[in-house]
Amino acid sequence: MFQIKNSFTGAVIFECELPADVAGKEYRFQLGFAVKKVVEAGAYLADANLAGAYLAGANLADAYLAGANLAGANLAGAYLAGAYLAGANLAGANLAGANLAGAYLAGAYLAGAYLAGAYLAGANLADATLAGAYLADANLAGAKLAGAYLAGAKWRGGIIINKRPLQLYGLDYSVTILDDHMQIGCELHALSEWRDFDDRRIAQMDGLRSAKFWKAHKDALLSLAASAGRGVQAVK
Repeated sequence: MFQIKNSFTGAVIFECELPADVAGKEYRFQLGFAVKKVVEAGAYLADANLAGAYLAGANLADAYLAGANLAGANLAGAYLAGAYLAGANLAGANLAGANLAGAYLAGAYLAGAYLAGAYLAGANLADATLAGAYLADANLAGAKLAGAYLAGAKWRGGIIINKRPLQLYGLDYSVTILDDHMQIGCELHALSEWRDFDDRRIAQMDGLRSAKFWKAHKDALLSLAASAGRGVQAVK
């Protein structure tokens, strides 16, 4: 029988029998199998020790994982929509491409977590620690980040961010405004560079489409960056 235990008391939270093909695998795979069984059963995993679990692609929608230790867990591509992860330890966890829409992560510890391409729209990250987390291309539309600690979080190219990214959707390209940079579609440049690009340089990005987009939205985007205290002066 495989047991999942409380991180603090050592008490057994859940136990299940492992099938032969899982029993012969590494501990992280055994743990991942047991976690999925718990979620399927609708049981709680509050304060559970799940460190290092292999849960890539797992369906953990609405799972109750408050205070769980998921440090170093592989949750790449996992479906965690609506999951309750208040106070969970996700330090160093791989959440690349994970769907955390509407997940409750208030007070969660995500230092060093890998969140590239993660979907966090509507997630509650109030007072969460994201120091050193890798957030490249993460979707944070509508995410609640009041009190969240972002110091040292990283975007593409190792760009450090300390403020919540401003993200705009519904335009021809998605737009993300960082502390001193802006990403439009796949083009990521310093705000000062965006301000100084001439028409020829903009057209090199995506032809007529990018030229039209920048002509229509340049002033508004740079003014938005400036009004939010980002690293560019307001457009005159």
